[in-house]
Amino acid sequence: MPGVTGRIKLYLDTNVLLSLLVDEEKNGVKLGENVAQLLRQAADGKYQVFVSEHTANELLKAGVPPEYVDQVLRPMLLMSGSDLLVANEDVLRAALKISRISEMPFLRALHIVFAQRNNALIVTRDFDMINGARSLAGVMKPEDLLT
Repeated sequence: MPGVTGRIKLYLDTNVLLSLLVDEEKNGVKLGENVAQLLRQAADGKYQVFVSEHTANELLKAGVPPEYVDQVLRPMLLMSGSDLLVANEDVLRAALKISRISEMPFLRALHIVFAQRNNALIVTRDFDMINGARSLAGVMKPEDLLT
């Protein structure tokens, strides 16, 4: 896709997208608005955004309507030059290996593998993810990208 080369790649995890959907606010910081700002910057060409099918399933389990995934999330990704990332056998094996070696939950390791395979920074507010993944992938909070 033209214009995708050279953009910073971001892999958004579940809690970041949920903070947008519920317009989360904490200590006077509008966390949902910060995610919306990142997505606007992606639409303007600053970032290429990735989300996995695993994340979409976690959103559905959290009560997000399926229409959001089909009519909002997926088109947003397509406009950014990507699509929902799907785990194949190789991705699952790599996540299992990271999970065992790093002694972390498999689903967290799966996020890391998706980010690694796409040369993307993991964007999360999950402090366990931030601390546990730093040696395996770049990890930042949305607010760190906006400063």
